[in-house]
Amino acid sequence: MDRASYNRCMSPYMKGSKPKEQRQLDFCIGSKVCSQKARNEEEARQICLLPKEPKPVKTKRGNERNCGREVTELAHCVAGKIDMDLAGKSMENAIRGAMMECRCSG
Repeated sequence: MDRASYNRCMSPYMKGSKPKEQRQLDFCIGSKVCSQKARNEEEARQICLLPKEPKPVKTKRGNERNCGREVTELAHCVAGKIDMDLAGKSMENAIRGAMMECRCSG
């Protein structure tokens, strides 16, 4: 199916004034039917009503250095905001390590 045919197919699913949730469901149904991922509207509706799995977080190889720098600066800031000095640099390093694991591991 070429783009013009897909657009013509989608047109009825995108027209009309409806609540947001209905508009989103109609668009999803139309996209499944028009892209032939579903044989009919009922099958498309069932697909569209399935809960969505969260997308995995992607990390870029080149971004590791930036992430490390960002976490170091953030750890320094957090350590500076804590009133009690619970071991100075070692606390900052512990915070940095935990944040690096949480924020930068993919």
